[in-house]
Amino acid sequence: MTRKRRTTAAIVAIMGGYLGGVIAYPHLPGQFLRVTPSARIIVAFTLPTTALAIYALFRSLWKHDRVRSGNGAFESTYHSIVLFAVLFVVALHVLVMMELTGATRSFWLPVTSGRLVVVLFGLALVAIGNLLPRTRPNVGVGVRTPRTLTDAQLWQQVHRAGGYATVALGTVTTLAGLAFTHGTIAPVVAAAAGVAALAVIAAYRRNVRSNV
Repeated sequence: MTRKRRTTAAIVAIMGGYLGGVIAYPHLPGQFLRVTPSARIIVAFTLPTTALAIYALFRSLWKHDRVRSGNGAFESTYHSIVLFAVLFVVALHVLVMMELTGATRSFWLPVTSGRLVVVLFGLALVAIGNLLPRTRPNVGVGVRTPRTLTDAQLWQQVHRAGGYATVALGTVTTLAGLAFTHGTIAPVVAAAAGVAALAVIAAYRRNVRSNV
């Protein structure tokens, strides 16, 4: 997928999120929302606006990035990561709107909406983690320290380990959302996130010492 197609996909997804908010707007339940239009607007459009802000922020960071390196392949990777982040937020918004308006009862879902949020988050982590090893020094995504931003080899070493850790975390998160009990999902995901963070820190320190 070219950069132009990724940009188009992100814009279409954001517009779809706003459209979902427009459709759900008159059907949002609760007396408070019925008498407080501002609250209804917040519920209906906050997540699409968040997706738009993410897209605009990272597009601006790319445009004004003075440290990025790499060829056109990295540009494709960068915009793919942004696209996955936008898709996750929009998918979350659609799910929330369907749950609030009762539309989920019209569809058969293999898991509850709460579990589906966890599964979507896990899948997003897997997709992004798979792309991290292809990134190059930049100010938008990745482990950005003075050393990694000025040492392309160190960046690649750290983000190769970070990619593996993120994919592993996403896999654990997805499985937890599908199979674990509600009371164990959060502790398991939190523990996995801690292990992943420690793995990235260890990889960073090890490679910094080896590159001295």
